[in-house]
Amino acid sequence: MVIESTSTKTIIDLLESLRKNSFTSTGIRLSYAQRGGKKKYVTFATLEELKAYYTANYLTKVQAKRNPFTSDPRLAIQEPVSTTVGQLIFNTYEPYQIFFEAAPFFCSTGDLVTLESFNITSYLKGYEIKFTVKDVTNSLKIIDGTKFDLRRQSMIAEVAARFKAAVQDFISIYNRIYTRLKKLFEQGQYVDLCYSTIGYVEFTFELYKLFFVINKRPMDAGINTDVLNKMYLRAVE
Repeated sequence: MVIESTSTKTIIDLLESLRKNSFTSTGIRLSYAQRGGKKKYVTFATLEELKAYYTANYLTKVQAKRNPFTSDPRLAIQEPVSTTVGQLIFNTYEPYQIFFEAAPFFCSTGDLVTLESFNITSYLKGYEIKFTVKDVTNSLKIIDGTKFDLRRQSMIAEVAARFKAAVQDFISIYNRIYTRLKKLFEQGQYVDLCYSTIGYVEFTFELYKLFFVINKRPMDAGINTDVLNKMYLRAVE
């Protein structure tokens, strides 16, 4: 469930960033892409409901493993050094192992969870500003449902346009991370992760890096492209 938990947490991070900017999210519609291309859809009434689902299904298992990555190269293991003996080449270390025995949660990618659509509402001096966001990861549509009055029409229109631009900015960050996760999901369709220790199959380094860095962030952290920064495997202490 490595990608399933990570893609769910990324959605929470996006909606948390919107919440911190005065937007309340409702009607959160998610799709779950399974092997073979089949999809199922689930709607959460509120962000709190989605967070409760994540906590119940993923959080304990996520916390069960220590993050083997670090952003500090001084704490990293050295790059492998190849030594040739006769016609054989030896490396100084084996690919990193997290020891997945009896931990099936870490042995499968799970579903790719995609944010399909949601509603957001904010208030400006008691006046409601409302958007419906659709087709988030493809041809993004942000439909303005704000109602104007004659007295404050120009002011509300200006604020609504500014809020809409802010929503687009946060979604663009989400889509950068989602695109990476989708690629990893496609690469891992037919890989048994129990036999793919970090670095043994090329995509697994990036897969587990994103899993740990995103899922280990606090629930109210919000979304940030820093999760895509370069990371290193931490030296065994």
